[in-house]
Amino acid sequence: MQDLGSRLAADQRVRALYGPALWLIVLLGAAMTALAAFTILQTAFVMTANPATLAINVDFRVFWAAGRLALEGEPLAAFDMARLGAVHNIMPDAWMPWLYPPGYLLALMPFGALPFAQSFLVATLLSILLVGLAVRPFVAGSVPVWLGLTLAPAYVPALILGQNSLFWLAGFLAALAALQKGRWVLAGLCIGCLTLKPQLGLLIPVALLAAGLWRTILAATVTTAVLALGPSFVFGFGYWPLLAKRLGEQSASMVVSLPDLFLMVGPCYLLTLMGTSVDTALAVQWGIIALSVGFVAVLWRSRRIDFDAKVAGLMLAMLLSAPYLWYYEVAMMAAIGLFMVRGGMIGRSFPRLLLLAFLWCGGLLQALNAFFDFADGRMIGAVIITPVLVASLIIVLIHAFAATPRGQLVTA
Repeated sequence: MQDLGSRLAADQRVRALYGPALWLIVLLGAAMTALAAFTILQTAFVMTANPATLAINVDFRVFWAAGRLALEGEPLAAFDMARLGAVHNIMPDAWMPWLYPPGYLLALMPFGALPFAQSFLVATLLSILLVGLAVRPFVAGSVPVWLGLTLAPAYVPALILGQNSLFWLAGFLAALAALQKGRWVLAGLCIGCLTLKPQLGLLIPVALLAAGLWRTILAATVTTAVLALGPSFVFGFGYWPLLAKRLGEQSASMVVSLPDLFLMVGPCYLLTLMGTSVDTALAVQWGIIALSVGFVAVLWRSRRIDFDAKVAGLMLAMLLSAPYLWYYEVAMMAAIGLFMVRGGMIGRSFPRLLLLAFLWCGGLLQALNAFFDFADGRMIGAVIITPVLVASLIIVLIHAFAATPRGQLVTA
C-alpha cells in the first residue's frame, strides 16, 4: 500500500530527528514512563503482600477478577457487580462493570490464574513488549525514536491503571505494518483481533472500504466471527444479552454523569465544560462522527495522499469521533506524532515540534495531576488534548489538499 520510494522518504524524515537533544528528551520521557509503571507495580506487590488485600484500586482489578471468575467456571458472573466486586474486594460497590465480548474474557483467563500483583506485572510487561515490537517497522532503525515510542509518556495513564489501550495500539500498529507492505490477509487478522475492544476501531471499516481492500475486509470479518462465536460456545450464548444489557446501562450512566467525569477528554466532554448541555454536546458529537466518516472515506480513497498521512488522519478521526474518550485511550497520540513526522507534516519549526511534544505526552498531565493535584482535573485533559487533536487534524487536511492539484482530492 506504500511504495518503496515513499517509504524510504518517510524513513529519512524519522532519521532526521536524530541528535543529542532527541536522546535527552527521549531518555527523560522514557524514564518517567518506566518509573510510573514501576511505582504502581511496586505498590501492587507491597499492598497485596497483606493476605486481606486481594488487589489495588486500579482498572486492572476488573480484568483480573473477570478472568478469575471465568477460570473458576463462572464467566457470566462477570456481569454480576456483586460477584465481580467480591473477587477483587476493592470498592466493591463502585460502578466498575465488565463491558467486553467473550473473546477478551477468554484471553484474560491466564491472567486470572495468577495472584493480582503478578498478573498486573505480566500484563504491563507484555503490553510494552508488544508495542515495542509493533512500532519497529515505522522508526527507520532509529533507536531513540523506537525507545520514545515504546515508553512514550502518553502511555502512563494506561500503565498506572492497567488498562488495555497498549494491547489495542500494538494490534493496530501491527495491522498498519501489514497494510504498508501489502500483506492484506495478515492485516485483516490483526484488525479482527481489535474487535476484542471495538469502540475505538469503528472507523477502520470505513477506511478499508474506501481503499477497496477486500481481502483485508474478508480476513477481518472471518477473524471477528471466529473470535465472537468460538468463545460463545465456551461461555454460552447467554453471554451476549447480558453484555448488551450492561452496555446499555453503561451508556445511560455516562450520559447522566458526563459533566463530572474529570478523566474524560474529547470534544463532547469539552463542550460540557464550556456550559453546553449534555444533549447538545452529544448532538454536536454526532455531527463530528458524520464528518469523520466522510473525511476518512475521502482520505483513504485518494491515490495521491501518502500512507502515513492516511494513517495519521484515521487515528485523529478515531479519537475526535469517540463520544466517550478516557485519558488512557489517547495513548495512540504518540503514534499519531510519529506518522505525522513520517508524512512530512511536522518539521523542525518550534510550533510543530511543540505540537509533537504534546502528542507524545498524551494524557500524561492528567495522570500526574491525579497524584499531585496541581490543577482542576476537569480542565487539564479536554482543554489541552482536544485542541491538540484538532490542530493536528488541520495540519493533516492541509497536507492532503497540498498533495493534490488545485486542492482536489483525486480518487481511484
